Amino acid sequence: MNTTFKNKTGSYAPSELAIVVWSNPKGRGRALETMTTEDSTLPIVFPATYLKKNREWSNATFVSSVQEVFDFISQSTRSHPLIVPMPIAKSALGWENFYVPTEYVEEQ
Repeated sequence: MNTTFKNKTGSYAPSELAIVVWSNPKGRGRALETMTTEDSTLPIVFPATYLKKNREWSNATFVSSVQEVFDFISQSTRSHPLIVPMPIAKSALGWENFYVPTEYVEEQ
């Protein structure tokens, strides 16, 4: 069975959810930064379509492959981040855990 996440705007497969990530400009601590919440240090996921349309992320680069993550991550900044779909983030960055907002209900 495939997992989907549902909220009031629709149902989303993991491939339709994404994180926003950029290089840490200070070069100390974590090499990469991402959107998190006060409740969790895990990268928060959003529907990729929402991130692409959101004015705050209008300068973001949407990546569609592991290779594109490697090609663009070193050039990314907070004002020019990458939008990375969850499965690609798992493969490219090795991240397994993500914060899924409470308004999403997991369906099996």
